Amino acid sequence: MPKSLTRNPALSDVVFKNRWRDVFDGTVPEGWEPTLKVSVVTAAFNSKTLDLTLASLAAQDYPEELLEVIVIDDGSEPAVEIGTYAPKNTRLIRVHEELGEGWGRSNALRIGIEASDGDIIYWVDSDMILFSDNVREHAKWAHFIPEAATIGHKGFIEEWDFTPEQVFEEVRSGEIRKHHDLETLHRHWSLDIYEETDDLNASGGRNYSTHMGACATVTRSVYEQTFGQRPELKLGDDTEIAYQIWQRGAVFIPVQSAQTYHLGRATVQDKGREVAHFNDVHFAQRMPIPRYRRAATNRQWEVPFVTAVVKVDVDTAEVARRCVDMLLNQTESDLQVLLVGPWSTLETGRRRVLADPAVELHLLQEWYRCEGRVTMVEDDPDDVFPSPYRLDVPVTLGLGPSALNEIMRDVYGNDLGVVNYFPPEGVEQTEVLTIRPTQAYSRALRYASETVSPIEALDAVWGVEWRSSKELGLIDLRTAEPVKKITRGDSDLAMADLREQLALARQRIENIRNRAHANRKRAEIAEARAEALGIKRRVRNKVGRVTRGLRRS
Repeated sequence: MPKSLTRNPALSDVVFKNRWRDVFDGTVPEGWEPTLKVSVVTAAFNSKTLDLTLASLAAQDYPEELLEVIVIDDGSEPAVEIGTYAPKNTRLIRVHEELGEGWGRSNALRIGIEASDGDIIYWVDSDMILFSDNVREHAKWAHFIPEAATIGHKGFIEEWDFTPEQVFEEVRSGEIRKHHDLETLHRHWSLDIYEETDDLNASGGRNYSTHMGACATVTRSVYEQTFGQRPELKLGDDTEIAYQIWQRGAVFIPVQSAQTYHLGRATVQDKGREVAHFNDVHFAQRMPIPRYRRAATNRQWEVPFVTAVVKVDVDTAEVARRCVDMLLNQTESDLQVLLVGPWSTLETGRRRVLADPAVELHLLQEWYRCEGRVTMVEDDPDDVFPSPYRLDVPVTLGLGPSALNEIMRDVYGNDLGVVNYFPPEGVEQTEVLTIRPTQAYSRALRYASETVSPIEALDAVWGVEWRSSKELGLIDLRTAEPVKKITRGDSDLAMADLREQLALARQRIENIRNRAHANRKRAEIAEARAEALGIKRRVRNKVGRVTRGLRRS
């Protein structure tokens, strides 16, 4: 962790990046009892297993008064009815598509979450059987980490003949666990990621896609800072909301002790390619990370990778045009520019246009009127969510064509927090180029107070650093030589492309190493188990021989 600032005692329990182990390892104090209310939301459409899910929820050991279940009937025919075995605080909401209430899982879950009031939101699919301590194992994390987003452990079973009464009784008694050994069932791909990242402890949250809605939670205080479930998404909505809560500072925690049976095969087992083909387009628009999803360059996306903020006034309007044009000509083109200025003060009535003191602001406004990547705003929005990075650019600075690529190669590549770049020689020290990750800022805001400054909070959650700007090609636009045209050369693009390819190659090599290490560990475990079983067999055989000998004698 960077040591650029002295740690404020008030920040002793703040999670740095996604290192949840440093704050809470899952061991609760003796005699601990939960106090936070859990809202389970379940969307159902012609579900044949909902009764089993509700029966398992009714048998939870979590305090009854702290558990509510919202079932959203997404237009089932016949309509959903709540059976005998369901939690006491269960409500049924039916979605009427014909009345314009929408359709689809994400739409239904949005309605359910809005109708709930728990401190913890728990997404549970209608084809899950939760073991008796499941809710408790999920919920305990939020009591110790306010930004907790937990992911449960699923065992996929393909055949079953459970009844609701049987599920209720066996979940409550613990007998349900004896039907299947979870270790022998289909191995979900997320388990490989957990092994490679020390249960996401070393992931920085970038593996947010493991937070899947079949059995996952987040604290309401984090969820309410997002846009919420996107009704327009018909597949992959759990991944998209996971991206949102990541950008809002969630701490992702796999809870292997929160065990379930998933009734049926995993979708990716049968339709993985079709699902990925459909989702990748929707994901690319809304989630700039991971970077591979955006296979096209030099184009606009709904959520930009970087949002650059440039503040302009009457005195700086003339240099602002060159500043922004140099930003738009970066080799890293996945960005949006927010041009903050006094646009509402501009006179539009009859006037002597050439003598207007704000003539340069008028010209600046016209220059970018049709530019889709530039938005003129009156006030600094401060928060650029869901864009993952905010770049503050002093209007008097011009960035070399590969500057943003260099910045992101370092900041994104090394998962850094706030990075400030020293101004070039001759430029005032107050004119600092700064980049800030949204997920760090979102979490830091929760801890900033009268006794904790925002910069202290940022340093505690992700780190604050200073870097040299020599490699960025920064120029002082007030003294720089005028140019006829701002262009981006082929050599700049080629160099940026080579660097990107090199970074991808290094990442692939690192992934291969991680997988090899994980495979070695699994092989060692399997070998140890086999050896243990062999010893047991030899002991049993020896005991059998002795027993038979005693009988004969």
